[in-house]
Amino acid sequence: MFLKKNISYFFILPIYYLIRKSFFFGLIHKFLIKKFYYKNLKFNLNIEGLSISCFTSFFFKTYEYNDRVLVEKYINHKNKCIIIGGGIGFIPSLSYQKSMNRILVFEINEKIIKNLNKNLTQNNCDFTLYNKNLTLLNENKVSSYFVGEIFSSTSKYVKTKKIKQIENINKKDVINFDQYNTLLIDGEGIEEYFINNLDKLHHIKYLIFELHYNIFEEKKINLIFQKLKEFNFIQVDKCFNSFYFVKNLNC
Repeated sequence: MFLKKNISYFFILPIYYLIRKSFFFGLIHKFLIKKFYYKNLKFNLNIEGLSISCFTSFFFKTYEYNDRVLVEKYINHKNKCIIIGGGIGFIPSLSYQKSMNRILVFEINEKIIKNLNKNLTQNNCDFTLYNKNLTLLNENKVSSYFVGEIFSSTSKYVKTKKIKQIENINKKDVINFDQYNTLLIDGEGIEEYFINNLDKLHHIKYLIFELHYNIFEEKKINLIFQKLKEFNFIQVDKCFNSFYFVKNLNC
């Protein structure tokens, strides 16, 4: 029985991934469905740089699967969320729906802000949206970031030929910032910055972040987890490369 199960798994898994990455289903969603629907949430996709594989993930509802699983499992009324990397508004909208508490959303890509704002509004979120780079230290008034061919590759870490500047906003200039107890990070490498500076975020008790293994080498990844331990954050769960940590308040 065990052997039969594993043989079936061996043959089915490649077929599953082949279909999920299918160019055909991506085209169907892009030209026929056009919007992304998840449960009672709806998202417009009026932005440049959406790859066909991204449309395929919309078709099969696997978009942001790893973050979605953790948000749906752990976010509730106790959480007041700060979201770094708004994207199309999927994780922010889901976070608001689960918590029903006002959310703070930060997104540095100016090309997707209009679409993001519309999606948060049509999903009845109570939110404040910043097209600015959130900083925790006394840094410059502006930061530089790299623009990739697809919208999700906008990053301060992944170098491309196109560089843009974004206005910084310090946490002390964000109204009621210290009343938020949850931090969700999906910013193409920016998780390193916030984790290294968790000592500047004493009010954060819950942390969900996507770790970008494609950006950091093993030594840097080990340092990130060492910082989490240093700041008394304990891993509760993970889904692929996304992690859920809770601060140990007894330390």
